Amino acid sequence: MLKRVLGKEEDVIRAFAKEIVDSIADGRYEEIARNVDDMQNWDVKLLKEVIESFKEDNELEQIDRFDVACTFRPVYKDGSVYQQESFHHFNDGSGIAYEYALTTDGEPNDLTLSVEFHVEGDYLKVIFESGITVL
Repeated sequence: MLKRVLGKEEDVIRAFAKEIVDSIADGRYEEIARNVDDMQNWDVKLLKEVIESFKEDNELEQIDRFDVACTFRPVYKDGSVYQQESFHHFNDGSGIAYEYALTTDGEPNDLTLSVEFHVEGDYLKVIFESGITVL
């Protein structure tokens, strides 16, 4: 579980997401399972299989680390811009869902990291709910 810092939850989540994305980029899938409190229906073997098969099927050499700038910057008809990451605060205050669009060479590659963070007192329980999804 992550230590919850009131009013700074998004910063705590972003720092944790960086660790997860970098672990994916480096192929350290075991580390993800160690850092997540509840993997749901995922395990290290499935996670590795999904990501490595996706890379192979789409002829991608790698997944970018978190600090690689996303170069995809469309502006939509309504004036909104593309967001690589998003936070969805639960209406009842019980947690936050987080999504991060993984990239290759700075471009989105259709893989999205989806993790939920449930408030449990002074902590955030990390749940690999959807885990990795393909858009």
